[in-house]
Amino acid sequence: MLLTMRKSRTIALVGMFIALTVIGGLIKLPSPTGTVALDSTSAFVSALLLGPTAGALVGALGHLVSSMFVGFPLTLPIHLLIAFEMAIICAFTGLISRKLSLTITLFIALLLNGVAAPALFILVPGFGIGFFIAMVIPLIVGSGINLLITGVLVRYFKERL
Repeated sequence: MLLTMRKSRTIALVGMFIALTVIGGLIKLPSPTGTVALDSTSAFVSALLLGPTAGALVGALGHLVSSMFVGFPLTLPIHLLIAFEMAIICAFTGLISRKLSLTITLFIALLLNGVAAPALFILVPGFGIGFFIAMVIPLIVGSGINLLITGVLVRYFKERL
C-alpha cells in the first residue's frame, strides 16, 4: 500500500513538472533558434528531487515542447537529438547530486547544458563551429537562469520534505 502511494505521488509530481516545463517553454530567452527558454528548470528540479529518470523524462519533453512552440527550427530529427541530450544531462545531474554538493552539481549541469551540448554539434554536418559560437552564449545564459531558479527551488523544497 505504501509503495503504491509513493508511486502515485511520484507520477503525480512528474505530471506536474511536465506541465510546468510546458509553461516554462513559453518563456523564451533571446537566441538564434528561438528555442532557449525556461523549460529546463522543471527538468532539473525533478532530477534533483525525484531522481534521474524523472529528470530525463521532463528534460526531453521540455525541449521538444519548447522547440515545437517555434516550429522545430532545426528540424524534428535534430530536436529529437537535443531532447536526448537533455535527457542525458538531466539524468546525469540527478545521479551526481547524490554524491556532490548542490552548488557543484549545478555548476556541472551548467557546463554540460551550456557548453558541452552545443559543442557536440560541431561534429554534425551543416552545423559546425558557427552553430556552436552562435548558441554557446545564449545557452550559458539560459542554463544559468534555469539553474539559478532550480537551486532556489531545490533548497526550499528539500528543507520541507
